[in-house]
Amino acid sequence: MADLDPELCNCFLDEAKELLEGAERCFLDLEKADRGPAVFDHMLRLAHNLKGSAGAVGFDGLSKFTHKLESVLLRLKNGECSSHQKLISLLLECGDFLNGAVALLRQNLFAKVTNEELSLRLESIINCKICEKLKSGPPDAPQAGPCGFVHPVLDEEQFLEGERRVADVQKSRWTVSKSKEPERDDSIRVGLERIDRLMNNVGELVILQTGLSQTRHLLQSAVQFETVSQMDKIIREVQEITMALRLVPLSQTFQKMRRIVRDTSQAVLKEVEFEVSGEDIELDKNVVEQLSDPLVHLLRNAVDHGLEPTEERIRSGKSRQGHVFLGAYHSGGRVVIEVRDDGKGLDPRRLIAKAREKRLLSDEDRPTDEQAYQLIFAPGFSTKEEVTSTSGRGVGMDVVKTNIAALQGDVAIETTLGLGTTFRITLPLTLAIIDGIVVKLGTERYVLPLVQVSETVQIETGQISKIGETGQVLRLRNENIPVCGLEIMLGHANRQRPPMRSVGIIVHDELNSPHCMLVDQIVGQQQVVIKRLGHEVHWLAGLMGAAILADGEAVLILDVQDLLRRRAESQKCEQRNKQREAV
Repeated sequence: MADLDPELCNCFLDEAKELLEGAERCFLDLEKADRGPAVFDHMLRLAHNLKGSAGAVGFDGLSKFTHKLESVLLRLKNGECSSHQKLISLLLECGDFLNGAVALLRQNLFAKVTNEELSLRLESIINCKICEKLKSGPPDAPQAGPCGFVHPVLDEEQFLEGERRVADVQKSRWTVSKSKEPERDDSIRVGLERIDRLMNNVGELVILQTGLSQTRHLLQSAVQFETVSQMDKIIREVQEITMALRLVPLSQTFQKMRRIVRDTSQAVLKEVEFEVSGEDIELDKNVVEQLSDPLVHLLRNAVDHGLEPTEERIRSGKSRQGHVFLGAYHSGGRVVIEVRDDGKGLDPRRLIAKAREKRLLSDEDRPTDEQAYQLIFAPGFSTKEEVTSTSGRGVGMDVVKTNIAALQGDVAIETTLGLGTTFRITLPLTLAIIDGIVVKLGTERYVLPLVQVSETVQIETGQISKIGETGQVLRLRNENIPVCGLEIMLGHANRQRPPMRSVGIIVHDELNSPHCMLVDQIVGQQQVVIKRLGHEVHWLAGLMGAAILADGEAVLILDVQDLLRRRAESQKCEQRNKQREAV
């Protein structure tokens, strides 16, 4: 171990992570009824590559453990034990241990990675005497051996075929895979820090080019005008290529979800068929990493809350197996991710009753069905009567809403009672550049993310009415919408709005209720590069970042959802203070 080459070891650990992802996919494929022999061949190749590479770089403990796992996989391929849930669970546990070992070795190359319990369980299968008897002839009846697994009855033809497979493997021992011409690797590993620096400089270049393009009409020379136009085109292409460098496929995240659904279905004793599509869709690496937690909670809820127990499904005329779907597709320059189940759907009356029980709603509140569905995202809300290992704490869906909002995304719910529920997440391709609306408040300009704006309204005289001492509402399409000036939401309560007609921007809060935010003027719509703010202003509410406009001025990007949330909390605090004063 003292002669370890750090560079060589890190290359192996990167490779091992990819190999283990492929291995887990194979282990889960064993549960499919239509699996073919290619699954077993692929598993053995992955295990053999991992074992050989680990031994080559000096990770002897990892190599020895993987050798035992390879031996078990060979017996599984030869039909010496059946691939039922118990064995598949053991293989997945081995995959989890190897993933943990790789993560530990990444922190400390000299760490000791062993698991005596898993090693003994693998050895019990390797040394099973009933497995040994299969070499001399098939058993007359299914037998449970010391390894803990039931060995199947094989007819003579199946047994001979198994013998031929063993002979072929012992004879050629991976010569088939070696005889193939190795695939050329046309990729290189580049640190994210370098890509971030490149994107930052390209963003600056885009800003300068935007300013130059806006003044090119002042140029006297036709050649200069054409040069600026060509530069604009090339810089835009460079921007798109640079942004694509951070894009990674969703396949790795979706692969993890297969394991989540399997483990959850076993925990709640439900039969679930899981379907996935759109794994090749690409998103920004930061988006993909932060998407994992919301998907975990949505899929666990789909299995635990959404799908009915088996007996209830049969009584209602549904199939014994519940169906859960996870898919992704492009729509209008954004990516949409759907989580769908064919369960019982959401009952708005039950949701409202539960919200009143938890004092999230008062008796006077009369939410619509759509607003009732949004209640599941409220902190502490759960329809479970008791807390279990999979649900009941009321934090899961709150995490979904919070994380998706942080990604500049949106979550929509479609549900039909008795037929199922669909959660539709809409996300930007990248967090580096957003489409925004530039608004003006006095002499200051701000950027509002376009995804958080529903519509804009030119306010006419008489459209806004007063309610109470300080409240205002906008009458729009027979609906009263609460009104608040952006200056108040930003804490500039003393600012006097100039005597001009305001512009209303319709936005929605976390419960999907509309609000009208007043500004002085809408300057326009444009793409902006997000610049992160320092820790010195981290405590300020409603700030997403900053941007530099085409004229070189730095402006703040506002988080409308956060501003509305803080405004609601402030109003509740004022009401409580008034009640105390009245008492």
